[in-house]
Amino acid sequence: MKLSQTAFAAFLSIAIPSAEAFTPASLSVTASGSSTQMTFSNSLSFASLNPPSLSSEFDLLSSSPLFARIDEYDDDEDEDDEDEDDDDEDMDDDFPSLTASRQGSTKFPKLDPYDPNPPIKPRPGRYGFQSLEKEMDETVPDSSLIQTMSQKQREENLKIMRQIKNSDLADLRLRKDHAGWVDANNDLKTRTKADPWFRINDKIRDAYLLGEEEEAERLKEIAERLGGPPPGVKVGDRGYALHTDIFDIGLSVSRAQSALEQSVLEERVRRGRAMAAERRKNLDKEKKAWEDMLRNPGEREDKEAQARRERTMRRIMGEIEEENKKREERAKEVLGQLPELPKDNVTSLNKALQEAREDVKRLRKMRREGRGLGEVSEDADLTFINPEDRLAATDAGLSAESSKPRGSAARAREAAAAEAAGGRPRLPGDSDVTRGEIDIPIESSSLKISGPLTVEVSSSYNNAQSDPPMRKHCFQYTIRITNNSPTDTIQLLSRRFEIQTVGSSMKDVVQGQGVTGRTPILKPGEVFEYTSTAPLSVRPIATTVIAARMKGEYKYVKLSEGQENATEEQIKEGGDASAELGMFHFVFPEEQRVKPVTAVYDDDDDDDEPDMKTTTVSSSTYSSTRTASVAPSAETPPAPKVAASPASTLPGDTDMSSGNILVNASDSSNVVTDNVRVQVSSIYRPERSDAKLDKHCFAYNVRITNESSSQNVQLVSRRFEIQTIGSDTKDVVQGAGVTGRQPILKPGESFEYTSTAPLSVKPMLDKTAVVARMQGEYNFVLLGDDGTSPLSSTPLQAKMGVFHFILPNLEAA
Repeated sequence: MKLSQTAFAAFLSIAIPSAEAFTPASLSVTASGSSTQMTFSNSLSFASLNPPSLSSEFDLLSSSPLFARIDEYDDDEDEDDEDEDDDDEDMDDDFPSLTASRQGSTKFPKLDPYDPNPPIKPRPGRYGFQSLEKEMDETVPDSSLIQTMSQKQREENLKIMRQIKNSDLADLRLRKDHAGWVDANNDLKTRTKADPWFRINDKIRDAYLLGEEEEAERLKEIAERLGGPPPGVKVGDRGYALHTDIFDIGLSVSRAQSALEQSVLEERVRRGRAMAAERRKNLDKEKKAWEDMLRNPGEREDKEAQARRERTMRRIMGEIEEENKKREERAKEVLGQLPELPKDNVTSLNKALQEAREDVKRLRKMRREGRGLGEVSEDADLTFINPEDRLAATDAGLSAESSKPRGSAARAREAAAAEAAGGRPRLPGDSDVTRGEIDIPIESSSLKISGPLTVEVSSSYNNAQSDPPMRKHCFQYTIRITNNSPTDTIQLLSRRFEIQTVGSSMKDVVQGQGVTGRTPILKPGEVFEYTSTAPLSVRPIATTVIAARMKGEYKYVKLSEGQENATEEQIKEGGDASAELGMFHFVFPEEQRVKPVTAVYDDDDDDDEPDMKTTTVSSSTYSSTRTASVAPSAETPPAPKVAASPASTLPGDTDMSSGNILVNASDSSNVVTDNVRVQVSSIYRPERSDAKLDKHCFAYNVRITNESSSQNVQLVSRRFEIQTIGSDTKDVVQGAGVTGRQPILKPGESFEYTSTAPLSVKPMLDKTAVVARMQGEYNFVLLGDDGTSPLSSTPLQAKMGVFHFILPNLEAA
């Protein structure tokens, strides 16, 4: 250490003459004893810039007392290392020190590295160190704080504070604008100090956390005196507002996730405790059962057997009671009312004896009157044995056949038929339809005028939807309702039909609100027309050509002037009057009738009869038909015949197979081909559908228009391609005519019909609401000038555009 001190002193001695020009005159280096001191004053004077000669420098160096230290160093060179340590301790005394006489200079204290409490203030932390500004604020007593801001100013101040805290500081930090961040933070502090309530709020929080209730109450009074919290800040139950409430800081994602995890953990703990409690309860129960079994062997098995017997008896009694209820309901349906049943066996026996006595009296009376030998067969009519009963029945207009009590077998058959009808009301049928020997003229159409309404109906056989081998015959009927009144506006409210199939003794009654789901309003002269289908399960009978007989009525109401719809009272009363639907028949086509077997006779007289041929030509304009007798002519070519072929299959579209529809899913189409326009639209029929069984029924309306200016056309056949969703193939349906007819369309005329498409398909509602796709064409021929003779045997095609059967929103419906 002495060596370093000596070297530094030598350096100063050599450097002093060289730096004399830049050294203040008041600076002096003094060496006394073992220390060298350097002092300077505030007044500075610069010496001459000419340095002394080099010899004078060596003289100064030789005369300097610093070289004496070198001799001392040589003398102490052989001392021990312990002496060097002592010299190190005296280093501060031997090293020259600088003392500044400048006024206001800072003197740094001597630091001890081993001092556990250094005089330097540590770096401010979150909780330990308070800023100097806060210490200055603490100089103002709490009781002397005064609110200098109005409520509106405080609200505006709080709004700006929240803006700085929640948006500005974060934005400046992301942009790394430190100066802007410091300015914004200082602005936030200034605004916090402007409202003294924030200071009191922090002190209330500290007092509450430290448990100083009295201090907290005192500070609450001061806070109330300062006007309470700013508008928009909510104070909790503890008496102070949280930091998040003041700055309107929402729940962070991490905190929300932590709260959710805590809730899940608490729920798991609760379930675990519940499971543990249940397990303890079960163990206690098993332990108790084991102890009971040890104390009373066999008692447990007896209790279990008793419980099984009780359960069995309850089940049996419940089944018996349910069966009795069903029998009572069946008896009520068959008999019209529930008969009086005996309450006990004695009453039942007395009732049987009384009936036997009455039968004996009736037989004796028959013997006395000579009306039999006293023996009554099972087929005997005992309904009107008494003359007074016969007279009463005659007055009431009843016949013995209708009033004859029916046997249990007949009643059972009627009940089974009613149940098979799906719960619909049933009425006794016409006897001629039951026998299959029709007493009245057979007509497939009717026209009936009832008051202001005219109801017309025409029917036809639907080959496309029929399956004769399975006794499934589908008929189609078109109803046209015309308002003939010149002044009254009429609204149809409901319908009621009676249908009796051939061979059945009962009529099915079909009734409901509206017509095809609507309640149409007919103004004077207007017409409402619709087409519906009647799928029948019937077998042709050789004695008749009809499949069923149908009639009915429509309830309607006359709307007053200015009234748009019928009122609730009018609907509840069922309307003002009814329009009758005249009786008509569903007639089997020639190929579906039973051909009677007749004998063949060789009679020469038959050859003399003239040979006549009758040709039926069907033409339809808005569902109207006509027939004509035409003599055969050699010049007239025969009409093209298209034989109906069974349904076949074709490869389907891939988008329908996958459910990812690639084309516009429209429920209608409109295409013109060779001056023939084909328009089609579809609608869902919920009353004939069952989504649980994947049964979906649609109705589609087709309108075919001849847009030629001078050419008549005749539709001769049709061909449809239908593909259901999820299927890999298309079903091809083709046949002669349209709805069993081959209508002739004059220029500008149209033919319109409605058919149904019952589909058995499982929808892909997660992908699309489409359940089927349909397209096809109609074959037609051009007719000559007479309007009936085809010009060519090769038919043309009118395309039916692609359309879809689309499910509606069933949940909303």
